[in-house]
Amino acid sequence: MTDREQQEFEAALRKTRPVKLPEELRSRLLAAAPSPKKARSAPPWPALAVLGWLRVLRLAVPAAAVVLIAALVVWRSSSPSKLSPTGSKSTSGVIVAAPLKADEVKIEHDLVSSFDTLARLPGGEPVRFRCNQWLDEVTFSNKAEGLVLQERTPRLEIVTVGFETY
Repeated sequence: MTDREQQEFEAALRKTRPVKLPEELRSRLLAAAPSPKKARSAPPWPALAVLGWLRVLRLAVPAAAVVLIAALVVWRSSSPSKLSPTGSKSTSGVIVAAPLKADEVKIEHDLVSSFDTLARLPGGEPVRFRCNQWLDEVTFSNKAEGLVLQERTPRLEIVTVGFETY
């Protein structure tokens, strides 16, 4: 359809007027239409009382939790003071430890396994991945206190090797 034909068609459509709806169809549509909602009557008195109590409880429960926590903090702070490890009295009951000063720190990375895998993108294109499984180990030692802390964490490293498109 050319632009000229389309313009002529639109002009013809603008000139046409809609036909009046047949009376039978109009009456069926009006009968099937939902009736306007009736005004809701007020709920009975006991229901209002329950709703009022629910509103009160909605505010009272969190307030009671706050009061309970505050009472616990006050009770905890007023308990008898305890001796700290140094022999002096601690006013808060909290033991403060000296920070750990490491003499020696070792960080090791061990390759556990390595393999290639192939996957397909949502469009169907193949992609090749290189997967390396590592074991990372960190060791802290403090010879003055005879303390050695060791943490081992596995790690998976995935690298895209090839992305071929045709």
